[in-house]
Amino acid sequence: MRVWVRWSAYVCLSLLLWTAVAESTHIHPNQTESASCLICVAAHSASPVAISGTAAPVFAAVGMLHDQAISAHPRLDFADAGIRAPPAVL
Repeated sequence: MRVWVRWSAYVCLSLLLWTAVAESTHIHPNQTESASCLICVAAHSASPVAISGTAAPVFAAVGMLHDQAISAHPRLDFADAGIRAPPAVL
């Protein structure tokens, strides 16, 4: 890598670091100065605004549940399963 590319990268990273430190540590004694500060205006212009709107629930009957008597029919009869009693011990 060429020397001038390396030094320009160091200068850019240093400039970025010092800008971040200056932006995060500067303060204003009153609100009127912060309204005209370009750093504060740029920092707060892109901040998202939380909009929370909860809708009121709507309760409506969509149908009635009709219970029906259900009888389960076995698919396999135990006589067909070939189950036998255990052997007798003599």
